[in-house]
Amino acid sequence: MTSAYITGLGVFLPNEPVNNEEIENVLGLVNGKPSRSKNRILKNNGIKSRYYAIDPKTGKQTHTNAQLTAEAVRILVKNTNISLEEIECLVCGTSSPDQIIPNHALMVHGELGCPPCEIVATSGVCCSGMTAFKYGYMNVSSGWSKNAVTTGSELASTAFKGVYFQPEIEAKIQDLQAKPIIAFEKDFLRWMLSDAAAAVLITDTPRQNGISLRIDWVEIISFANELETCMYAGGVKRVDGSLQGWREV
Repeated sequence: MTSAYITGLGVFLPNEPVNNEEIENVLGLVNGKPSRSKNRILKNNGIKSRYYAIDPKTGKQTHTNAQLTAEAVRILVKNTNISLEEIECLVCGTSSPDQIIPNHALMVHGELGCPPCEIVATSGVCCSGMTAFKYGYMNVSSGWSKNAVTTGSELASTAFKGVYFQPEIEAKIQDLQAKPIIAFEKDFLRWMLSDAAAAVLITDTPRQNGISLRIDWVEIISFANELETCMYAGGVKRVDGSLQGWREV
């Protein structure tokens, strides 16, 4: 096997940072009331500010997930000696693609406009970026490509706008009063997640100038055989713990 090295990074954070006091102004109130769990969650997670692909003045989306990712790749190119035309393999991971088909990597390739190359998209909550990274690493270390650009990105904010929670909250208002934990569960991720993209360059030779990190191994292990579905999107969890997919809803 050929050695593979991390030889470049690119990160894109959309718009200006939003501090904790302004988050709810950007995402919007749920049921017209401030969150009861926000301050507790923010105190414990220690995050001071976030970046959202949302115009705080208009509330409109400023970037798609594909655009966030393409910007990270462009920044990577600026930070290294590789050009867009030289990319041999593009692997993009996300849990929040802009659409089901075409896949996320194809949309990023279209945004970049670079020449034809191998394209792969990976998905999976929290591990999609690492899965993309492993594919790029395997491709380079096996000798199939001299380089691979792998990305991880999320566009979480569009799902956490207050307006989208309104119908559900109104339908469950009595449950919320009887079981405050429901409100916490629905509110929790609004104060945890935000929007960003990162890109990594993997090559078969180290950089001549600058730091290179040799990749020795990457392990990805599933325990889906032991645990029921927890985090999910595009489906509804039934009482028995099974998932009803979007095709059936």
